[in-house]
Amino acid sequence: MDILKIESTKDTPTVILNPITNVFEISGKSHPENIREFFKPIFEWLDNYYTEVKGKKDTKIEFNLNYIYVNSSSFKYLIVLIKKLKEFYESGVYVEFVWHYEQDDDDMKESGFELFEMSEINIPFRYASYIDDDNE
Repeated sequence: MDILKIESTKDTPTVILNPITNVFEISGKSHPENIREFFKPIFEWLDNYYTEVKGKKDTKIEFNLNYIYVNSSSFKYLIVLIKKLKEFYESGVYVEFVWHYEQDDDDMKESGFELFEMSEINIPFRYASYIDDDNE
């Protein structure tokens, strides 16, 4: 299966879903005009990947979410994304989400907490703060 790579634009984040390393990432700003069209290839790719790894207990996926900004529509689709990964997890595939946020950005940290709370699933997730050296 091929790597899914979607380059960022001024309104959309970078997406890299790598089936070789099982490290997935969505990073940047997310406020696309058509959120459904943006997430469509991501959901299709995940559906195809699920058929390959379903039940493979030796598969471990790390899903990194590193947003600078997420609008409410994107947030809703992230909940759908997390619920989709729940299928992987329930089939025996280990999935862990990592919510990255700038160390001083309490709002983005809180957004991560709300995202996982609202998705109402029991998949491992953790926070990873970083210092943005570009802003100093």
